[in-house]
Amino acid sequence: MSLDILKQRLKSDKPCGVYFFYGKEEYTKDHYVRELRKKVTSSPLPEFNHIVFDAEKSDVSEFFEAVFTLPYMWDYKMIEIKNLDPATLTKEDAQEYSKVISETPDYVILLFMFRSWELEDSLVEGGFSGSKAKKGNRPTKDESDSENDDGQTAQKGQGKGISTLINALKKHGTTVNFPNESGERLENWIRKHFAAGKVSADRAAVQTLIALCGNDMYTLHNEIEKLLCSEAATGTISQQDVLDYCCPNENYKVYELSDSLAGGDLKKVKRIYDNLVINKTDSSLLLGYLSKLYSDMLFIQTSLDEGLSPGKIAQKIKKGEWLVRRTISCLAKKPSGYIEFACECIDNADRKLKRYSVNPYIVLEIMLFRIGLYGRE
Repeated sequence: MSLDILKQRLKSDKPCGVYFFYGKEEYTKDHYVRELRKKVTSSPLPEFNHIVFDAEKSDVSEFFEAVFTLPYMWDYKMIEIKNLDPATLTKEDAQEYSKVISETPDYVILLFMFRSWELEDSLVEGGFSGSKAKKGNRPTKDESDSENDDGQTAQKGQGKGISTLINALKKHGTTVNFPNESGERLENWIRKHFAAGKVSADRAAVQTLIALCGNDMYTLHNEIEKLLCSEAATGTISQQDVLDYCCPNENYKVYELSDSLAGGDLKKVKRIYDNLVINKTDSSLLLGYLSKLYSDMLFIQTSLDEGLSPGKIAQKIKKGEWLVRRTISCLAKKPSGYIEFACECIDNADRKLKRYSVNPYIVLEIMLFRIGLYGRE
């Protein structure tokens, strides 16, 4: 695995090379960025050996100069590239970057790091780049408009050069994906952080922490720190300690609920919703999020009927094209009239909550299952 290669290089103090970091888990990504930086910040004059190249403000020629300048009083130097926008990267610039990547000297740590919201995983791993649109995606003539060196079609909405750059990074560098952890791996990570604070936690506490806060490691790390500073740290952290001290990550849970509802997983919808009710999640937060979700879905559906490409739709609603395409894929599996029905259910629930003295959670639960059962026999 690429991450194992990175770990071994760090351990053996041979960190040089080209690295391409991407994926959804920002905590682990940042951890390894810091580990790479440590290799140059300990040099006599680290300001000369740690260069942050701003692709938005600087020319590619400056990047070339930074890479091929010798390190100062040290064995290696590190160059980080930031603000490299996949949506505006031209093919010409991508080819210049690729040339440098292929010729990077062996004394350089060259890091291209993309945040989860900057680059779609499927574009790196093959995805729809270079492949025909799936049924239901309704591609239009302007959906893709350029060819890469290897014949692949560049994704509309990403710059014409992003596939060229990715191909070069994969060919000449170490590509490391940082996905969100889950299951036993995530539980072990939580136990490790409790152990670092010389505190143990039982399995029920660990699983409750995940159920309450989600799988974002930055969020989990903050809650673990809170528990380590609490009175509960005098013994083994229990499930009740987690419930007493930790804050539920409502935004994560509401997102997970809406995602499950759109995917038709009613058992998961029920489980997540019950958890939200137990934690007294604001009903207006849930209703508002669902209203925005289905309004966007309706806009996407209408735009597709008008012949707009996913890239143009993404620009109009100011969302990533990957999210628009995922929504389109979801819509293709839904029966006719589903979005209109869902919007009507949400509107009815909103009017009931505003006009009548009713239990909001019962109203919302009925609404969720009406939407989830639409079109089922």
